[in-house]
Amino acid sequence: MGVAVLIALLGTAIAGVAIALFFPNAPHVPILSEGDWPLLITMFLGASWTLLGTVQFLRFGKGFLAKATLVLMTLASLSGSGLIGWWVLDFSYQLPDPVELPADKPVPAFELKDQHGKSISDVSLRGKPVILVFGRGVW
Repeated sequence: MGVAVLIALLGTAIAGVAIALFFPNAPHVPILSEGDWPLLITMFLGASWTLLGTVQFLRFGKGFLAKATLVLMTLASLSGSGLIGWWVLDFSYQLPDPVELPADKPVPAFELKDQHGKSISDVSLRGKPVILVFGRGVW
């Protein structure tokens, strides 16, 4: 019985950490911060462990209060994981329609940061052939 509770608690902790890492000021974790998918997989793995531990405790455990607490913890873990997963996969991937720019017209003024954090503007690229590629996530 104690192992089931430990699995449920560990799963909740893993899901909670993964959910927290989706927020803007979250610390950089080397493996998990490489795009959305490692965090989503970790989050749902944690929620699954919570569910597994809770189901096992419901089958073999004793005490109404302990069972009710684990069920509430499982519902919080599953609903939090589901909502964050839905937000990440649905809302954060909604991209605006592409803008068609004619080849014979100059590019509108812009200033962006490259992959190294260095600012690049249209002024610094004048007179050079340029291809702009905008991507989201890790390649």
